[in-house]
Amino acid sequence: MLRITLAALAALSVSACGGSSNNDQAAQGRMAFASADAPMAMPAPAPPAMTEKSVGGAVNIQDNQPGGSGQPIPPGTMMAYTYGWTFKVPTGNMQDLLNAHKKLCEDAGPANCYVTNSNITGLGENESSNGQLSMRATEAWVRTFEKGVVAGLKPFDASVDGSNRSGEDLTVQIVDGEARLKSQVAFRDGLQTMLREKPGKLSDLLEIQKTLADAQADIDSRQSVLAALKLRVAMSTLTFSYEPKRSVVSESIWRPLGNAFSNFAPNFVGTLAAIVEFIGGVLPLVIFVALGVWLFWLLLRWIGRRRKKAPVPATAKSPSSGGV
Repeated sequence: MLRITLAALAALSVSACGGSSNNDQAAQGRMAFASADAPMAMPAPAPPAMTEKSVGGAVNIQDNQPGGSGQPIPPGTMMAYTYGWTFKVPTGNMQDLLNAHKKLCEDAGPANCYVTNSNITGLGENESSNGQLSMRATEAWVRTFEKGVVAGLKPFDASVDGSNRSGEDLTVQIVDGEARLKSQVAFRDGLQTMLREKPGKLSDLLEIQKTLADAQADIDSRQSVLAALKLRVAMSTLTFSYEPKRSVVSESIWRPLGNAFSNFAPNFVGTLAAIVEFIGGVLPLVIFVALGVWLFWLLLRWIGRRRKKAPVPATAKSPSSGGV
């Protein structure tokens, strides 16, 4: 009887919440960021998805909407954006430019921008040096950064080599997750009501507590997923890549010859090191083989000497023939 009651309670909570979620789905989409259990205040919906291309060091932003240029995103749509920027910068200024971008983010505060990863390698090597900076930022911070990106690169003799932007619509996932969470919360509240009534049998009490624990675990899991989705909408992902900027001379037809001369010393030393390593690896084997051959030769000489010193057996003399 208790199992039938639990099943009925679950069905009622799902149906009641499902009917309201179908009618109020659009309203929930618009109000998803204002829910009481949201981890942080969410900004207004992001601007339309765009494709960005670098033109002569500047950034050209073009609309890329399914319904045509300039078509606005429907109200209540929750988009998660990902940005990628590639900068060409002299090796000597690469560290300074990365630190300048990092400072722009840190000065805005963690509510607007924060750094998730920063690394730079090969600063002493002009051809292989590179750096990367990963951040999470609001759309408002991104818009401000886009307006001043070109001017901010001039002190470092850098330029924009390329940029991209992609968006993912998370509206359905968030709205559906909110509805399912609401249904599960209603089911949990019903179980708590049943638990307060203190059923007579101990087995019934234990079964209700187990079902309540499972429901609470599912609620916690759904809340974590929703929090992660809302964070993706509230804070876009940005990745800055820094590559070495080559001079006009280094990009001419003489560049291969220049690279050959610049790589002469490293290649010579590398080859010499390989030869030394080869000798170091083979020399012990040669020594042991030579020692074995020498010992074998000594053994053969010893055997030869033994054979020469062996006594020769005396031959029996035949009796002399003579008369009596």
